[in-house]
Amino acid sequence: MVAEAVGLSRRTVARLLESSDRADLTHRPDHIHLVLQAIDVDGGVEAKAGADPDASSLRRHPVDIVAGRDWVVTVHDGPLPGLHRLEATTEGETRLGALDAASFVAAVTDEILDDYLELVDAIEGDIDRLDQRALRGPADRDMLDRIVRVRRRISFIRRTLTPHRVAFAALARPDMALHEELGQPWPGLTERLERAIDAVENLRDSLLATFDIHMGRAAQDSNDTMKVLTLTSAVLLPAVVLAGIMGMNFKLPFFDNADNFWLVIGAMVAFGVSLLVLAKWQRWW
Repeated sequence: MVAEAVGLSRRTVARLLESSDRADLTHRPDHIHLVLQAIDVDGGVEAKAGADPDASSLRRHPVDIVAGRDWVVTVHDGPLPGLHRLEATTEGETRLGALDAASFVAAVTDEILDDYLELVDAIEGDIDRLDQRALRGPADRDMLDRIVRVRRRISFIRRTLTPHRVAFAALARPDMALHEELGQPWPGLTERLERAIDAVENLRDSLLATFDIHMGRAAQDSNDTMKVLTLTSAVLLPAVVLAGIMGMNFKLPFFDNADNFWLVIGAMVAFGVSLLVLAKWQRWW
């Protein structure tokens, strides 16, 4: 058994068997136990590429990393893209054994953060496509539904990534310093986490800008509709007024001649055409 080979206590093994939903760091006299939350996309690479933000769903993968002197053990359910990348980049690397345990833990953690950054890039592509759709086509309800779904994905990523601050900050605390035999973690790891969190926050800002574009487009469509209705009412108003006057219940010599009907119709058309010419000249439409 791996636990027996590296000398893990029963308490540590019991914690490895538990499913954790938050990042955490536990310091033991001879090893550290770091719990990370990796994130993955159902549907594979094509879903992550993001042709459609609804074509994939996000899921958390708890990753337990236990490190002692000259050994590192990772425990996780299913394959992780970050570990596959690390394996591919270190294949044939003869200097890999020169790394201390803390540096190797930092390398694994860095690859997991890369998964978040790749997902951020994919969502940025989704937002760009939503921007183009909002600018190009008329506003529709489906557009708003897609914005809401992307917003939920961003919130899920943020809720998964932000708790890592507690675990990463513990690495820098004097009372939580790693054992001398394990080495010191990569000093830029915390800064990289903050950059990943900032990238997720920028996604929220970008999506809010997309929502503003959508609402502006919807307002423009409403204005165009109101402009058409207003112009139509203005064109028909003279005809309505003439019809009301001509329908009054009194007798004039004007009504004795049936040909005057066409004169009234002509006046209605003339007023309507005049208003259309005026609207065009004033660039109302």
